[in-house]
Amino acid sequence: MASASMYQRAALAVAVATALVAVLMGVLPVAKPEWFVPGEQLDAVTRFFQSKSTSAPNITSMNASGNARATTHTNNWAVLVGTSKFWFNYRHLANTLGMYRTVKRLGMPDSHIILMLSDDIACNPRNRYPGSVWASSDRHLDLYGDDVEVDYRGYEVTVTNLLRLLTGRVPAHTPRSKRLDSDEHSNVFLYMTGHGGDEFLKFQDSEEMSAYDLADAIEQMWEKRRYHELLFMIDTCQASTMASRLYSPNVLAVGSSVKDESSYSYNTDYDVGLPLIDRYTRAVLEFMEQVTRTSTATLQDLFSSVDQVDTFSTQQVRSDLYGRPLEHVRVTDFLGSVAQVQLT
Repeated sequence: MASASMYQRAALAVAVATALVAVLMGVLPVAKPEWFVPGEQLDAVTRFFQSKSTSAPNITSMNASGNARATTHTNNWAVLVGTSKFWFNYRHLANTLGMYRTVKRLGMPDSHIILMLSDDIACNPRNRYPGSVWASSDRHLDLYGDDVEVDYRGYEVTVTNLLRLLTGRVPAHTPRSKRLDSDEHSNVFLYMTGHGGDEFLKFQDSEEMSAYDLADAIEQMWEKRRYHELLFMIDTCQASTMASRLYSPNVLAVGSSVKDESSYSYNTDYDVGLPLIDRYTRAVLEFMEQVTRTSTATLQDLFSSVDQVDTFSTQQVRSDLYGRPLEHVRVTDFLGSVAQVQLT
C-alpha cells in the first residue's frame, strides 16, 4: 500500500511539472519574444503592426458590433426580382427585364446580376410573339432577346430563396450564378416588382415577404459586410411601406406609391391583350435611357424626373438611413459598372 501511494504521488508530481512546463512554453514567447525570434525579424513584425494601426486607409465607419468598415466602393451588384406568375401579370416580368437591360447596357456584367423571374411569359402559349417580351406597343425593343441569363426561374423564386441569396446562406452546392458574392466594397441595387399591400409583397400568389423580413435580411447583410451602400427600389401597390421597417446604415429606398395607394399599369396593348409595363418603372426606364456609362446624372435627377401626373401614384424616397446627399450620388454608382480598384 505504501509503495502504491508513493507511485501516485510521483505521478501527480510529474503531471504538475508537465503542466507548468506547458504553461511556461505558452507564456514565454509572448512575454519574452526576443528569446525565440531573431531581433531583426521581431523588429520587422513590430513595424508592420504599428503601420497598420496608424495608417488604416479607407476605414472610417463602424458596424453595430463596433468593428471598423471599409469606405471604398469598388464594385456593383444588382438583384432584380419579378415576383408574379400568370400571363395577366406580363407587366411585372417586363418591369424586371427592363431593369435588367438597363444595368447591362450601363456595363454591369451578368456575373454581377441576379435575375429572378417567377414566370416565363416569353414562352407562354398565349404570347403572340413567342420568345419576345415588349415594353411598348411599337415593339422596337425586345426585352428578352437572345442575351438574357435568368438565374432563378419559376418556382425557384420564393421568399426563402431571396432571403438566403441576400444573406449569403445558400446551400454549399449552389452554383456561382445563383450567389450574391458582394462584399463591404459593393453597392447593391435591389429591385422588386409584383403585387403588394401594407408592408408585404406577394410571391407566386402563394406566399408573402413582410417588411420585417426584408429589414432583417438587409441588417444581416450589413453585419456580414455584404454591401457598402444599398439602393432598394420597389414598384407595387403601397410600395413605400416595404421600406418602413428598414433600420440598417447606408440604405436608400424608393417606392412607387405610398400607403393606401395603388401603383398603375401603362396602356393596354391590344395585340398582346394586356398592359406591357407599369407606369412607375416606365418613367424610371425612360430617364435611364438618357444615361450613359460616363453620365453625371444623379439619383436626385432620377427621382425628380418622375412625374405624378404620369405615374398616377406618389413616389416616396426614404433617405434618413443614407449618409450622402442625393444630388452628389451618380445613378451609375448603383446601376452601372465601376472602374475603381482597391489597393492592398
